[in-house]
Amino acid sequence: MNVNSASPVSIPRPGNSRLSILCVDDSQEILEICGTILEAGGYEVLTASSGAGALELLQAHSVDAVVIDNIMPGMTGIDLARQIKNFAPDVLVVMYSGTLSENESFLFVDACLPKGKGPRALRTLLGSLLGKNCGSK
Repeated sequence: MNVNSASPVSIPRPGNSRLSILCVDDSQEILEICGTILEAGGYEVLTASSGAGALELLQAHSVDAVVIDNIMPGMTGIDLARQIKNFAPDVLVVMYSGTLSENESFLFVDACLPKGKGPRALRTLLGSLLGKNCGSK
């Protein structure tokens, strides 16, 4: 199981604590791209390459949102979303997957965004959902 945490950036939120996002995808490339874009927006980013890795991180770290792919080996994004909401019902869950359309909705998922929209659209969506001004870096 590959669980990585990205290095933080120094853009504080009130109380000297940045919003934290856990990104979960079996593609290391997607994790790196999303991590870079989200960090540039001032988020602290944790990454996991599997549902099991994500659940392990959630037990050790408090996060504001989780961005999940739907199709992953071992556990689907829907199954992961269900477990996240059972464990931490107030955590925002965003499905970011190449296998869905923007109009889809799922139980346990707060918002959906097709990967084709790109990581900057993801940052904008998270900013609007979390009430953060993301900028356009």
